Amino acid sequence: MTFVAEKALQHRVIFLAGDEESLRRRAFDDILKAAGVEKDDFDLETLSGDTSSPMEWFAAVSTAPFLSDKRTAIVRHVLRCEIDKLKGTDFSKLPATSLLILVADDETGGDDRQRTLKTARGNWAKAVTKAGGFAHSFDPDPKGAAEGIKNEVARLKRKISQPAVVALVEMTGGSLSRAIDEIQKLDLFLGDQELIRESDVREVVVASREWNVYRMADSVFNGQIPEALRQLRVLIGSQTKAEDAAFSRILPTLSRQLRLLWQARICIEARCSPTNPPAEIARMFPGKPNISSEAPYRLNPTMAMAGKLTLGQIEKCFMILADTDARLKGSITSFSALDTLERMLLEMSAAVRAK
Repeated sequence: MTFVAEKALQHRVIFLAGDEESLRRRAFDDILKAAGVEKDDFDLETLSGDTSSPMEWFAAVSTAPFLSDKRTAIVRHVLRCEIDKLKGTDFSKLPATSLLILVADDETGGDDRQRTLKTARGNWAKAVTKAGGFAHSFDPDPKGAAEGIKNEVARLKRKISQPAVVALVEMTGGSLSRAIDEIQKLDLFLGDQELIRESDVREVVVASREWNVYRMADSVFNGQIPEALRQLRVLIGSQTKAEDAAFSRILPTLSRQLRLLWQARICIEARCSPTNPPAEIARMFPGKPNISSEAPYRLNPTMAMAGKLTLGQIEKCFMILADTDARLKGSITSFSALDTLERMLLEMSAAVRAK
């Protein structure tokens, strides 16, 4: 759903959330502009979710404005406030001159923390909407990221090749916000050069962790062991963090990639399109990850890789992955976590080379 500031301003309370930080920031600026609010206005107050309560937010916007049409309060890091504190508040009782903007800013923390925050965002969005407010979540859309990249490049009066667009989408994990940030770096890097090429993207862009995992997997299945080991070390950072990286990123992403490769191989052998398989084939596939719903930038390389593998080889890689998980958890004798992960890559490489 496209965000329209004027539509949001038809409500007295607005909640902005989502992982696309750049889009969320632009929406916030659009709201202030459309409402005629300057960041140093007398009738503007900024609060934080961890140092204030909903009662204080309501009080801040309930007083009559002095030099403008609205009394505006902005609450940053609203997820730091427990949603239970919202009980007993009624948005409909706010005066027509009120404008309360709740922003779910990015928060630090590991995977468990991020999952908790995601749940909290959903709960806040439901509560705000149910109470008559406006909620919008700016979530990544890999399928629409390519078009957004082209628009951003055009805004900077530059051009970009299609291979460069594909590479940028891949390396940023389909996040338009990350891509926009990297385009800003490319704009500075290129100088007078008008066209952004794939080589420029590969040289300048800092890849996402997800991309590193997929690059590692591709290197294994292509027999490029030195590159696979290099990507592994990039993902781990240091030997002391190997186990954390394994359980938070490496094993889950490899498992997902193998499940997609299995589905892709099934489609190849059934001679059907992965985006529209026959019902008898589609019934075999899990809900997540489902190859039919994968973005093109993930689907095309997966199909190409599956064309080089057999179902037996993919099954063997699943078994190696399961053994690696058991070794890291101490169920099977092993050495350090880094040694265990390196052994996994070498075993998978041998499995896909076997006739």
